[in-house]
Amino acid sequence: EIRTLQILSRIEETALSIWFRESGAAFFSTLTLHSLAMAIVVGINFAIAFRLMGWVPQFALSPYSRFYQIHWIGVIVIFLSGAGLLLAYPAKALTNPIFYLKFIALTIGLIIAAWVQHRLDRNIITEGEHQKFKLIAMASVLLWIITITAGRFLAYTHSVLLASRFF
Repeated sequence: EIRTLQILSRIEETALSIWFRESGAAFFSTLTLHSLAMAIVVGINFAIAFRLMGWVPQFALSPYSRFYQIHWIGVIVIFLSGAGLLLAYPAKALTNPIFYLKFIALTIGLIIAAWVQHRLDRNIITEGEHQKFKLIAMASVLLWIITITAGRFLAYTHSVLLASRFF
């Protein structure tokens, strides 16, 4: 663990990490972009999942595939802004198990999104497989709720804020 903290401490001492951490404009604009991109990605996934679960059956599925362009742009913004937030406080995130829970839930949620998009684009989703897609949609909603909740708890559950404080 000492070696890990030393590595994280070195990252924290880079000019870019210090800038992200100490520049209010950099940190808060990155956090805002991250939050907005999460809202877009989660909103699109919820809309599609609610349709697949049969909660809004009056909407046709085929138009939803157009939202995936916005969705994947949002995903890029999530990863870029997340990298900035991680760079600002690497020890805060990388020593916290909640960060890994968020990352795993996010990754599986995105795999499900890509899988559903593939079926929407190819019009593979049929009423005969309704139960299968309903379960996948419920799993998607649960994963996005876990992602958002874990991300929110990251601010409060860390045991190490800055590794450099140990050296």
